[in-house]
Amino acid sequence: MSTSVISKAQSQNAAAARYRAAVADIPEVLEMVSDVCRAPMAALKVVGDTQAHVAAAVGMPSVGDVPKSASLCDMVSEADSAVAVDDAAHDPRMAGHPLVTGSAHVRFLAAAPLHYDGHIVGALCVFDPGPRQIDAATTTRFLERIARRIDSETSLRHLLTQQQPLPLAIDQDEVVTAISHEVRTPLAVIQGRLEMLTGTPGAIAPEYLKHAEAIRRNADRLCRTVDNLLRAASQHRHTPVGARDVIDLRTAMQVVAAGMGPAAERVLLDLPAHPVWVTADQRLVEIAVSQLVNNALHHGGPGAPVTISLARCPQPTIEVRDSGPGLDETDLSRLGTAFFRGCDARRDEKAGLGLGISISRRIVEAQGGRLTVHSLRGEGVVARIAF
Repeated sequence: MSTSVISKAQSQNAAAARYRAAVADIPEVLEMVSDVCRAPMAALKVVGDTQAHVAAAVGMPSVGDVPKSASLCDMVSEADSAVAVDDAAHDPRMAGHPLVTGSAHVRFLAAAPLHYDGHIVGALCVFDPGPRQIDAATTTRFLERIARRIDSETSLRHLLTQQQPLPLAIDQDEVVTAISHEVRTPLAVIQGRLEMLTGTPGAIAPEYLKHAEAIRRNADRLCRTVDNLLRAASQHRHTPVGARDVIDLRTAMQVVAAGMGPAAERVLLDLPAHPVWVTADQRLVEIAVSQLVNNALHHGGPGAPVTISLARCPQPTIEVRDSGPGLDETDLSRLGTAFFRGCDARRDEKAGLGLGISISRRIVEAQGGRLTVHSLRGEGVVARIAF
């Protein structure tokens, strides 16, 4: 094998590994794939050195990795497009596949390629023992459209969850414009069409309403992701000063606690009996502290309380304290860099963009305050705002 072929294969494997690491919330997406394609089984497969790995699946029996040469990943890679096989038992490429020879008795299968970094890194697949309710051409068309959306979100998610923070100062306008166009525009279409369908009586069969809700929930989540990105980029260009006034920080902290939704019962307030006056924009202060509280709720451990305390002397000070695992010195030194996420968050694949501390710090500094974060391994994290 030539050096160039080996290099290409290594590059493809590296891209596939990054794609696989960035995949999240895929089971919900696969449920939608299964419903749309009228197929009882769906899977997302990613290539490895010699095998095709099942990254996620729904409705399928337990099937281990299969050789790339006998996988749909190899078929879509050769075709460079979606493929479908109406009778896999009589197709020499698929006749020996475990899903065809095993208890699943698959006859129809189809797949669309998944792309990352210029490579085909896997396949979005559906399997059906038959008989089919929709034809192969319609199935592959649906798969290709959904695969493109998975590619877009996975690339964005990997960009936001890399260990190194994204340097917003470099090509910032290009990044923001690309996100706005490539993500925001199709999201608006998805949300609009979904709203039309759910608002039309009988348009969606009752058994599919839960899947429509899953689509809505994930579209809303991605919209919030994009909004946070655009807000963070904007704050790197503009200082969020707001309309400053004399406010009582006790009132702002009560608003923050009440705004935590179902998690509000985990937020404990420790407020003094007398007002704590500062000159600041109350809405922006609430946003800054809410980001810190959300971080604490997210990383402090399931069901663990988060305490917001307020002191008047020697200077007005807000503290947000969690009871989580804390941070080591390396992560603590980089905390607050836009898009940086600690090693625990990356390892546990926790949702988040690494923007909370960065947003809070810029707001606090614009209000004349100072945000510091303190932590020791095993002793939680304390975020402190001093005015």
